[in-house]
Amino acid sequence: MFFVSGILAASFLSCAPQLKITTKQIHLDNDIAADNDLSNFIRPYSDEMDVQMNIKIAESKNNFIVTRPGSNLMNWMADAVFSHQTKNKRLSQPTFCLLNTGGIRSSIGKGDVKLKDIYKVMPFDNSIVWVKLPLTTLDKISAYLNKSGGEPISNIQMRAGKLIFNTPVETDFFWVITSDYLCQGGDHMDFFKESIEVIETKTLIRDALVEEAKLQKVLINDTTIRIQ
Repeated sequence: MFFVSGILAASFLSCAPQLKITTKQIHLDNDIAADNDLSNFIRPYSDEMDVQMNIKIAESKNNFIVTRPGSNLMNWMADAVFSHQTKNKRLSQPTFCLLNTGGIRSSIGKGDVKLKDIYKVMPFDNSIVWVKLPLTTLDKISAYLNKSGGEPISNIQMRAGKLIFNTPVETDFFWVITSDYLCQGGDHMDFFKESIEVIETKTLIRDALVEEAKLQKVLINDTTIRIQ
C-alpha cells in the first residue's frame, strides 16, 4: 500500500502545473508615516518606564568611577554584592567577592542616585553565584589579577602580588561570590573551571546593588586600593 501511495504522489507532483513567481521591488523612504495606533499603544508603558527609572534610590556625596587597580565604584559594587549575600549568614569558611571591571559600564555622579544610574552601571542580567574552589587556585586568581591590572574584590586584599584573606584559613577550600558569567569562564577566568561546587542564587547583581543602595541611603565611599 505504501509503494502504491508513493507512486500516486509522485505522479500527482509530476502533473502539477509549474508556477512562475515574479516580484516587484518597492522603494521605501522616510516619508512613510509612523503607525500611530502602535505608538499610542506603547506610549503609556514607555512613560511609566521613564517614571520608574527616574526614582531616587540613594544619594552620592562623591563621584564614583572605575579605574584599575581599584576605585571607589569597584569597591562599592563588590562590597554591595558581598554584603547582600552574607548579611544573614554566619560564614564558617573563607569567603570573598570577585567581580570584573569590564562588566562596569558607567560611573555614578555626585548627587541623587536614580534607578537608571544602577542600570547604566550594570546593564546585564548577570546573576550571583557562589563558587567553592580548592585552596590551590588562590595563586591562579592572584596571577590573573596581576595580569588584568585589577578587578573589584571584597573581604580580601592583595599585597605584593598575592591574595590575603582577612581571616585565618583553616580549610582546603574557599568560596567566591561572583557572577554566573565569570563562573562559566567569562573574561578568561579559567580558574573557575576547577570549582568543587556552584550554588546559583537566581539574584541579579543589579537587583543586589539597588537593594544595597536603598539601605545605605548615601553610597559608602571607600577609596582603599585593595590590590597592591
